[in-house]
Amino acid sequence: MEQILLLKNSRPSIGLYTRNATIGEEYAMVEQFIEYYCAKFIRDNKKHHLAVFVEPRIDSGFPDIVFASYRPSILDSWSDARIRLDTSDFKLLSFLCYTPNATDDIIMSKLALSEKQTLRSLEKLIDAKLILRRNMCWKARNMSDIFSVTKLVAVEAKISNVGRVVEQSFLNTWFASHSYALTNATKPRRETLQSFSQCGVGLYCGGEQFKKVMNAKQYALPSSYLSYQFNDWIGRALSLL
Repeated sequence: MEQILLLKNSRPSIGLYTRNATIGEEYAMVEQFIEYYCAKFIRDNKKHHLAVFVEPRIDSGFPDIVFASYRPSILDSWSDARIRLDTSDFKLLSFLCYTPNATDDIIMSKLALSEKQTLRSLEKLIDAKLILRRNMCWKARNMSDIFSVTKLVAVEAKISNVGRVVEQSFLNTWFASHSYALTNATKPRRETLQSFSQCGVGLYCGGEQFKKVMNAKQYALPSSYLSYQFNDWIGRALSLL
């Protein structure tokens, strides 16, 4: 298995859709940064693999890049039934991971789902070997068996208007463990750095060489149902190789 998995174009077979890239200075910077990040990852990581998503479509938009570090054992407990899972199913899975021993009534009440929707998603999650039922209650299987992503790094690139990229990068913290902005500025202003720090967003600056100017705040994974979605896009892609 290759250490780098590049997911640059739409892959309907795995449920992944991307935005067509706009060729220009910003896109060139994105491609150069992907090369830089992948080379550094290979140097620094001997156990994990890396999936690179370029402008994936998610509920909040199209982040420029998402780097997902994952354990290569992702397929060890994989079920082909996971290909059938959709957003509603991942929302229920995420709920059960944080609300163990939930009854049908609790699920329907908290997620505002109909009985039909609830039963359909529960059946799909059982078939996918992601949840268990004990004593009339539902719970997710062990996290190590269902989630293999160890780090999700979202990156928003901007040649100009650095202030706006702070907002875009902050939005990505709802699913990513680390959120960064990427700019070609070589010496960002102190006020700019303060705004990044306040939002927990990190910053890479470009030029001839990339440099991490500020570390991003680290958030726990999985942080939302979308974290599971990235995990399964990787598993689906690998299972079809």
